[in-house]
Amino acid sequence: MKKNIFVLTSLMLTLGCGCDSFLDETNYSDVTSEGGYYDTEAGLNAVVNACYTPLRFWAGKEDAIGLSETGTDIIAAGSGCVDNNMAAYTQSLDGTNSACTFYFDRFYAAINWCNTAIFHAQTVPNPSNDEILATTLNKREAEARVLRTFYYWILTETFGDTYYTDQPSISIVMNPVKTSTDNIYQYMFDDLDWAIKSKLSTLQNDGGRVTIWTAKALKARLLLTRASEKNDVDMYGQAYDLAKDVIENGPFELAEDFASIWDMKNSDGNSNKEVIWYVDYSTNQLYNSELDDKPVIRNGGNNAHLLFCMKYDDQPGMTRTAEYGRPFNRYMPTHYLVDLFDEEKDQRYAGSFRNLWIMNNEKGKGKYTAMTDTAIYIIKGEATKAQRAWAENRYQLFDRNDVYNADGSTKNMKQYLELSKFADPTRASKDEDRSTRDGFMIRIAEMYLIAAEAGAKANKADALDYMNKLRMTRAISGYEDAMRVELSQIQDIDFILDERARELAGEQLRWFDLKRFGKEQFVKRIKKCNPDAANVDEHHWVRPFPQTFLDAIENKTEFTQNTGYK
Repeated sequence: MKKNIFVLTSLMLTLGCGCDSFLDETNYSDVTSEGGYYDTEAGLNAVVNACYTPLRFWAGKEDAIGLSETGTDIIAAGSGCVDNNMAAYTQSLDGTNSACTFYFDRFYAAINWCNTAIFHAQTVPNPSNDEILATTLNKREAEARVLRTFYYWILTETFGDTYYTDQPSISIVMNPVKTSTDNIYQYMFDDLDWAIKSKLSTLQNDGGRVTIWTAKALKARLLLTRASEKNDVDMYGQAYDLAKDVIENGPFELAEDFASIWDMKNSDGNSNKEVIWYVDYSTNQLYNSELDDKPVIRNGGNNAHLLFCMKYDDQPGMTRTAEYGRPFNRYMPTHYLVDLFDEEKDQRYAGSFRNLWIMNNEKGKGKYTAMTDTAIYIIKGEATKAQRAWAENRYQLFDRNDVYNADGSTKNMKQYLELSKFADPTRASKDEDRSTRDGFMIRIAEMYLIAAEAGAKANKADALDYMNKLRMTRAISGYEDAMRVELSQIQDIDFILDERARELAGEQLRWFDLKRFGKEQFVKRIKKCNPDAANVDEHHWVRPFPQTFLDAIENKTEFTQNTGYK
């Protein structure tokens, strides 16, 4: 989907949600009122397109990755991290946190776009019962319902019990009432069920638009989340059924070469057979601009390539190039993540990390007078004396003891194994911060993981087959049998979380994965695997509501801050 430019300033809202008095409102603008622009096919298409735009605030954006990946067992702060409060759970993580405020505000505004679209999908006139128009209206409503679900899922999992509305509004909510997470999930499932029965496209992808497969895959994800939180066997079974449906009946394929998923030649989600749903970033950067005058990291585009890029450009023999990226080095892998991979058997290690930088600045070799090609080499384990002796005058060698302390905490936060899945060497220049890489929101691999985990919980006979199919596809040639696992392993929470880390690291799911197993497991896992986040405790299982929101509302004693936060 290419972002359309349209004038919608009359609906730019601070919270974007309805209030109890909304049902009595009749003073709509000409744009939103019955019989206005939104009650035309063109107007409805415009508002549905607006529902998609906030996805670009999430996919591949710094604050979103901070919220969804840092402070977990697998991602720690690099030296360039600007929100260590989030990454390390400091005492300063409170209602003033800018990332929490941003996504709370933006996604409630996004929900209001969705509510507006759903309302007007029912009011666009179709007096002649034109079948093509009826199909279009049905599809647009389904798209808005799926998008509303996604935004509510992020908000509900991030903040816990929160405000819910399914009504469009042009007024500011002054007395919001918290809705329970249980009830919000039921509303989300209702929306997804409606969409699954709709006339959504059955193609692999529809230019970034929601398809029937998006709705099914997203529901599988949400069912797994809820089943884990409630230990609900029936929900596990439903998650398994939907994931299996997408695998068996959808037009998707696991890539034989894991690295190829992330090759820029395959960065267009519309043609990548692993991708079920993606956020479109156009090759024309004008289309990647934000909706208003508050850009998220400069001029839009996918920024993930900046965030995991380690600091190489001030090292001997190196200078900044488009090939190696612009190093913001915000985030780095924990020692635990690195150790999860068997690099001799599992192609996901080489397909996920960069460990070699070739000299590109011969005049800047410094003390490495024998440097001829390699400038920086990082190894997963401990370097031998022979390796260090060989490297002494030739290149910089970093091993685990150079990067991590004995307890696993970070020591060198600038040079480390770089999560390179999102690298973009095709950018126009070495300083270009905007990648045109599409943001992959759901991949078919996730459905295999869900089918295996949920299937094991629901006692499905073929649950193990899905895990082994995934792992054997990810095996280095000749090691397929060695990558097979046993049923007892997919019944184990730790193995499931390890496998999801190997497959999905950096893909903006990890924090949500950890919390679905409950507060105790959430804290235990983070403390064990990420010493830099050892301050974590059970109240961090949700994030703080924005203080600006709490200060503005009138029912302050009813809608209170989450426990443990100031």
